[in-house]
Amino acid sequence: MRLVDLEPTFLKVLGDGSHRMAVPFSEADGIMFLCPLCFETNGGRTGTHMVICWRPRVPQTVSPVPGRWEFEGAGFDDLTLVAGSSSILLMSGCRWHGYVRNGEVTNA
Repeated sequence: MRLVDLEPTFLKVLGDGSHRMAVPFSEADGIMFLCPLCFETNGGRTGTHMVICWRPRVPQTVSPVPGRWEFEGAGFDDLTLVAGSSSILLMSGCRWHGYVRNGEVTNA
């Protein structure tokens, strides 16, 4: 599934711990997108929660924790999230486990 199909938006952390959505890639501290597992299960956006992935510069006091990924690419179409294993594992809810590589979202 393509990342662009999951309604992604880049995030900027603000000083009070909140965040602003729809910032340019060059300012992004994180990304938020619809959960691919729930999107598929629900047949679309309705009832589907969001996944947030922060870059390493975002402090561990900002949820969700603990994962942090560096961004490679120029935007949604070619974004790759890179970390130790580079996988994303949701620790609650649907427990989706997957990857974002070159703008493609896959299950682990």
